[in-house]
Amino acid sequence: MSFNAFASSLSKKLQELSTSVSEKTQELPSLAQSTQRMVQERLGQVTDISQLPREYTELEDKVDTIKLIYNHFLGVTAIYENGSYDYPKYINESVNEFSRSVASKLTELTHATSASEAQNILVAPGPIKEPKTLNYALSKVALNSSECLNKMFPSEEQPLASALLQFSDVQAKIAQARIQQDTLIQTKFNKNLRERLSLEVGKADKCRKDVHSMRLRYDVARSNLANNKKPEKEASLRVQMETLEDQFAQVTEDATVCLQEVISHVNFSDDLKELAKAQAEYFETSAGLMKEFLSNSFAQEPEPKPQAEEVEEKPQTAISMNDEDDA
Repeated sequence: MSFNAFASSLSKKLQELSTSVSEKTQELPSLAQSTQRMVQERLGQVTDISQLPREYTELEDKVDTIKLIYNHFLGVTAIYENGSYDYPKYINESVNEFSRSVASKLTELTHATSASEAQNILVAPGPIKEPKTLNYALSKVALNSSECLNKMFPSEEQPLASALLQFSDVQAKIAQARIQQDTLIQTKFNKNLRERLSLEVGKADKCRKDVHSMRLRYDVARSNLANNKKPEKEASLRVQMETLEDQFAQVTEDATVCLQEVISHVNFSDDLKELAKAQAEYFETSAGLMKEFLSNSFAQEPEPKPQAEEVEEKPQTAISMNDEDDA
C-alpha cells in the first residue's frame, strides 16, 4: 500500500470517528432531558404525561400476570433440581464419605507399580454416590437394621429381618421413582417456563422498554416546544416533536404485536398437565409398591367380631292407669 493510499484511508477513518462522536454528543442533551423527565414523573412533579393506548396497557398487564405466574411456580418447583431436598438434615455423611474415598485411593496407591499407574489412580473418579433422598435414607437404615438382626441371631429365622430387607428394597425403588419424577419436572416444566421467560417474555420486556423510552423522548420534545420562548427555534422543535410522535406511534404498534404474540403462545395448561402427570406417576408407583410390601410381608389378621351387647333386664314397674287403683 502506498503512502498516499494509507493517508487517505486514515483520513477517512478519522472522519467517520468524528461523525460518530458528533452524533453521540448531540444525543447527550436528549438523554439527559429524558432522564430528568423520568425523575420528575416519579416524583410527581410532572402531570402532562402522554397516555398509552388502553389496548396496549391491558396487554402489558396480561404479560405481567404471565411472568408473575411463571416466576412464582419456578420459585417452588426449582426445589426439584436439588436432589436432596427431602434428605434428613441430621444425617451428615460427607466427612465419612471423604475419609473412605481417601483411604480407598491410598490403598490402591500402595499397589501401584509405576508413576503413570499412580497418576491414573489419583485422577480416577470416586465411587458413584447414592442420591441423598429420604427414601434412600430409609432404605439404608432398614438394610442396616436387617443385617444387625441377622448377626445378633444367626441361627434363628428372623421374620422382622426379612421384612426390613423387603422394606429396604421397596424404599430404594420409590427413591428411583422420585428421581424420575424430579427429572420429568425439570425437563418438561421448569425448562419450558424458563425458556419462555428468557425468550418470549424477554423480547416483550425489551419492546416495552423501547415504548417507554420513546414516550419519554416524545414528552420531552412536547415540553420543549410548549416552553420555547424563541420564535426562531419553533419550527425545528415542532419538526422534532412530530418526528418523535411518529416514532412513538410506530414503536407502540410494534410492541402491541409482540405482546399479542407472547400471550397467544402461552399454553400453561399443558405445562401444568406435565407437572401433574409426573407427580401422579410417582405417587401411583409409590402407593403400589407400599401396598405390595404390606400384602407380602404382613399377614392380614382377621378383624375381631363385635360382641353382642348384653341387654340388661330391668324390673318393670307397674304404672297405674287411674287414681282408683292407686288407692
